[in-house]
Amino acid sequence: MDNNKIDEAKRLISGIVSHQKNTEDRLRNFEDQVKDLKHAQKLLAEGQTKTYEPEVHNNDFALKQYQKEDGSVQWNTATVSKNIAGQGRVNIQEKGLLDADVFANQWHADLVKMNQDRSLARMMMKDPYTPKADMKLYSHLQKAPSFMKNAVNKIFSDNAGVGGEWIPDEFKTELYQTFQVPRGLRALLPSVQMERETLLIPKLSRGGRPYIKGVATDDLAKYQASTIETAQKTVRAKGLATLMNIDDAAGEDSAFAIIPALSRQIAQDLEDAFEDCMINGDTAATHQDDIANWNIRERWGASGLGGSSDHRRLFLGMRAASKDKSSDVDTGAGTFTFAEFMSVVSQLGELAVGNKVCVVSPEALVANFLQLDQVVTLEKFGNQATILTGELARLAGIPIVMSRFMSADMNAAGLYDNATKDKSGFLVFNTDSWYQYIRRQITIESDKDIASGSIQLVSTMRAVMDSPDADALKNVAYGYNLPI
Repeated sequence: MDNNKIDEAKRLISGIVSHQKNTEDRLRNFEDQVKDLKHAQKLLAEGQTKTYEPEVHNNDFALKQYQKEDGSVQWNTATVSKNIAGQGRVNIQEKGLLDADVFANQWHADLVKMNQDRSLARMMMKDPYTPKADMKLYSHLQKAPSFMKNAVNKIFSDNAGVGGEWIPDEFKTELYQTFQVPRGLRALLPSVQMERETLLIPKLSRGGRPYIKGVATDDLAKYQASTIETAQKTVRAKGLATLMNIDDAAGEDSAFAIIPALSRQIAQDLEDAFEDCMINGDTAATHQDDIANWNIRERWGASGLGGSSDHRRLFLGMRAASKDKSSDVDTGAGTFTFAEFMSVVSQLGELAVGNKVCVVSPEALVANFLQLDQVVTLEKFGNQATILTGELARLAGIPIVMSRFMSADMNAAGLYDNATKDKSGFLVFNTDSWYQYIRRQITIESDKDIASGSIQLVSTMRAVMDSPDADALKNVAYGYNLPI
């Protein structure tokens, strides 16, 4: 944790709060306040972000799980036949050495990282030729634990020649570990790994009813029966995809130079699209917003807005869910008050006592929230306070998280209509009621386009947000019509 960045974020927020509460014209220099608030959020995120470090067990013996019965190495996930006591031989799917979720030791972690970097570099080259990366990988493989030496050396003895031919076909990757950790609003949701494209979630719609137990007599009476009702929710994995064109003239050094920036951009693009859909998604045939003309905060450009492949159609977002559940509240009657905030929270009913998060736009936070006496901002948190991703303040004990995809160009009904653009809003949701269902994290593939002299990189992710709760259950509320 970088305390200097966190302290700077606290200073900026404290200055904005002081201005809100001690200046007659609270909205003077409004754009500067919003800018400072966004900068504070960035500093806070950077201060809390740790360099990605894979889980390493430092157990050489654990590598034995990646050896097949014939002594060869299982490089990637595959279906294997194993003899299980009492069941005989069964077919099970097991992770391989290169796509394992957890690394046995540091040698294993370094191997996966080297392979991923090499694979991505080769994807960006017209004629993949990476002698430096090949030699680095080869040298590392020679340091394999002793019991794997024979299996590792065999893959090279079976490949004549030198250079790139040292690296067998198995040395490719589909999963980039550094892309796995969700950021922003998605990081606040629990995740469920989907083993298939469709996941059926069983649940009790109504439990049994207890009755008074009768007293035992000579004439024994049977207990009164009650009927439980069951149901199931179907969750289907859907995908997001980005395509990037890269000049095919890249060599090994230039390809490796661009990997950090490219990796960050790929991850950011998909994370932004997912978060936008979390807030503004709608699966109705006609989207509730005029998304054909809605390029929120100029993030997406004009091309492809509103079409059938617009990412805001991927799954039902929380604003649209609130409308469907009738848990949206007009909070635009005069000055925003604590009572109005609590009226939105109260829409959650019993779920209002659970774990909750409030998501606001930067503009609404400055213009409506920070002037409330009940708001406790970051600089007033106790030293032992646990801070959520992006959390800038708390109101009634509820963390306030800012998202750029909470808009400030809505109409009085809480929708984007491309006409009235001077309102904002906020969401309050129960974090135990919403999940991210993940079929597959980010995968990168490449192809050559000889007609344009470019390498096409396609990154995809298969994940959705959904709730196992009954559709009518109010597990999210939307306060709208906040004046800006």
